[in-house]
Amino acid sequence: PWGECTITLEDVALHLGIGVDGWVVTEPSFLHRDELCSELLRNAPPENARKGAALKLTWLLSILRAPLLEEPTIHQLQCRCRAYIVYMIDSALIPNKSGNRVHLMHLNLLRDLKNIKKYSWGSTCLANLYRELRRASSKVGRVMGGCAILLQSWAWYRMSFIAPRVSRPETTYPLAKRLFTYSEI
Repeated sequence: PWGECTITLEDVALHLGIGVDGWVVTEPSFLHRDELCSELLRNAPPENARKGAALKLTWLLSILRAPLLEEPTIHQLQCRCRAYIVYMIDSALIPNKSGNRVHLMHLNLLRDLKNIKKYSWGSTCLANLYRELRRASSKVGRVMGGCAILLQSWAWYRMSFIAPRVSRPETTYPLAKRLFTYSEI
């Protein structure tokens, strides 16, 4: 009686309000993490903040929480902006199941801030969610990564009988916004 359904790119665009067209988000073939972090974040991570091509979220948060100078330069503001964007990408949009690391691949894509909108972040989010669902449903899978906000919003929209009752739903896209407030995320 239910048939089959799945999350599509259209759902990603409607629920999250992010683009699904554009450049492919790929991993660079060469990545020198210390140089990349020094150039793009103005800080090289200490040894205890690294694990392969990933950085601890706590180290990235320490950069975001550090006070800015009274009159920061454009470069300092861009570094802070990159840190925030990579934090949002790896903690909400394309999280891994560890929940405490960010991949430097995404930082490398933020080298030129003008190109951020040219990437297909929505298709990357959906591909990552599918990969994490496959891993979680295997015999050894215990924890799932991926964009849980997308999965939950989509499920509540498609199967309204499991959705919580909302007294005043918002009428604008993205659809996920009407189910969550930013304080809950």
